[in-house]
Amino acid sequence: MSSAALKPPETFFHSKLFRGLGHEELAPLAAICQRRRIPSGEQLIRQYSAAQHVYVVVAGTLMIERLSRSGRRQVIAFSYPGDYIGFTNTEDYEYSVVCLREAELQVFPRREFLTLVDRFPTLKANARQVGGNVLAQTLDQLFALGQKKAHERLCFLLAQIGRRQCGAHNADIELIMSRQDIADYLGLTIETVSRAFARLKAMQLVEIVSAHRIRVLDRSVLEELASVQ
Repeated sequence: MSSAALKPPETFFHSKLFRGLGHEELAPLAAICQRRRIPSGEQLIRQYSAAQHVYVVVAGTLMIERLSRSGRRQVIAFSYPGDYIGFTNTEDYEYSVVCLREAELQVFPRREFLTLVDRFPTLKANARQVGGNVLAQTLDQLFALGQKKAHERLCFLLAQIGRRQCGAHNADIELIMSRQDIADYLGLTIETVSRAFARLKAMQLVEIVSAHRIRVLDRSVLEELASVQ
């Protein structure tokens, strides 16, 4: 869909980045916005490529990862509807982004988008707030990776995914990512991830419905093990 087909504010996806914006702010955003669909497995951003666009996830799931020169990989985050990707002040992307489930994105030219952020105070405040939330989540993740045992790290990830997918009270969690993706997110080996799942099952915290679906049996204990407070 071309940007000309967008009629703000009705067709703008509800993201915290656009919260509180009126027609005067949304109209110039819509004028530079395009829609893009990408299939599962396709790379959206290549690490160290020129940072030309900002993306807002409308549908689907994406994975943000970073590779070292020696080939080691760290999965940094999983992105869901409402998240944005590529909002950077550097000239190159310092990470790669891969689509895990077919995704629909709103695409903005980065320079024009940053100009509008500076132009509109509400958009600028939203960007700062969302950036602050990302920083807080990153600090939680660093604490979990540095201080928690393997099965507690897995609880941390399951709790995160559960909140994003279905809210805090839904029992089933869909794991779109592979076990290797989970291992590279948690800083573990794939064998340790398998043992962590087995331990949670033995503790009667989860039921492994399939390779890609987990049923939480005791949400309160899982959240307690996941907590970084």
